[in-house]
Amino acid sequence: STFRPLKVLIVTWNIDAAKPDMLTGNEGNATFIEKVLASVDRPDIMVFGFQELIDLESRRMAAKTVLYTGTGKKKTNDGGLSEKVTKAYRRWHDWLVTQVKLHMPTDESYTVVSSESMVGLFSCVFVRNQEQTGLKDVAISSVKRGMGGFYGNKVRITISPATFDGVR
Repeated sequence: STFRPLKVLIVTWNIDAAKPDMLTGNEGNATFIEKVLASVDRPDIMVFGFQELIDLESRRMAAKTVLYTGTGKKKTNDGGLSEKVTKAYRRWHDWLVTQVKLHMPTDESYTVVSSESMVGLFSCVFVRNQEQTGLKDVAISSVKRGMGGFYGNKVRITISPATFDGVR
C-alpha cells in the first residue's frame, strides 16, 4: 500500500426546514457555504451533511413521508418519499452543486459521487475530478430506526470510505 495526504472538507448544517431561497434574509446563513468552501484550499473530497431539510414538527409532512407518495398512492417498496419531500431534497442538491461551482476555483471541477436523503437528512459527497479516476467502491447505507424500522425519525446515513487507487 501507498499513502498520500488528501484534503477533506466535512460540513454539517441544520437547515431548520428552510429553502435555499430563504437564506438571503440572514447574513450568516447566506454566506455560510461560501465561507466553508473558502476554508480549505482545493479539497480533494467534500462531504456535506444537512439536517432538518423538511419540517419535522409538521404532522402532515410526517404523515405524507410515512404513508404516501405525491400521487396519493401508498409509499413504494423502495422507500420513495412524497413528491413534496423529494422536491425539497432536489432543491438543496441543485443549490449545493451551484454553490460548489460558484465558490471553488475556476480551474478545479468537482463531481457529486454520492447523495442520499432520508426523512430530514441529506448527505452529498463531491470529489475533485482529478481524483475521480482512482475512485472505486463507493457504498451508501441508511438505517431507519423509528416505528419498528418503517419510519426514519431515528436514522443514520453512512457513506463508506471510497478506495483511491487501491488505498482505502
